[in-house]
Amino acid sequence: MGKRDNTAKKIIITGASRRLGLLLAKAFIKEGWQVHALTRKASEALTQIQRSAGGQQLVIHELGEYSAESVDAFISNFLAQHSTLDALINNASKFAVDDTFPSQGSGLYDELIFIHMTLPALLVYGLKQALINARGNVISITDIYADNPNADYGLYCSTKAGLQNLTLSFAKQLAPAARANCIQPGPVQFLEEHTEAQKQTVLKETLLAREGGFEPVYKAIAFILDNHYITGDCIKVDGGRSLKRG
Repeated sequence: MGKRDNTAKKIIITGASRRLGLLLAKAFIKEGWQVHALTRKASEALTQIQRSAGGQQLVIHELGEYSAESVDAFISNFLAQHSTLDALINNASKFAVDDTFPSQGSGLYDELIFIHMTLPALLVYGLKQALINARGNVISITDIYADNPNADYGLYCSTKAGLQNLTLSFAKQLAPAARANCIQPGPVQFLEEHTEAQKQTVLKETLLAREGGFEPVYKAIAFILDNHYITGDCIKVDGGRSLKRG
């Protein structure tokens, strides 16, 4: 089979300023896609990629704050210029421990719900026809905790589970023209605030006993895009952690 033709294909990546989202932006630009990066505020790393790639191949959309109004404005602007969307990656995420909930109150949970659930729902429903026109793909980055939650991160886990359930619903609603699937990462890349002891604890609960890096997640996304007969599925990229963790 030949290499897929990505000429003029359009992809939206949420949370594209850092970590996995930044790597995905680089990877899809390299493959020839036109990348639309959604972010609250563009990082220097993302703007540097834009300077290198050019404003036509990487279009940065700074929303300021994630809100229904800012997302609706983006959707209207996108549809005014494009009638098709080949892929939407719901990657934007916030990781928060439940211990901060009592002091922050419902505001923390509201933020998690908006980032993990409301934002993807607004984008999918607002861009539904463009996805159908392109026979496109929705790919949501959830978490292995969506199936087996961590008690210390109950709020985070519940909203990732919500995103996963939403995505399965998207698969039903977009069929047969477009597709929707989930990626469930495990310990692909630790946060800077993780201590060495925390890292070792996680790796001991992982069959492959090492960080995966972001590249395996990109490869899983590429696999979904290349395989026209996968929809409504959740693919684990976790080094076997979910199996060993039980």
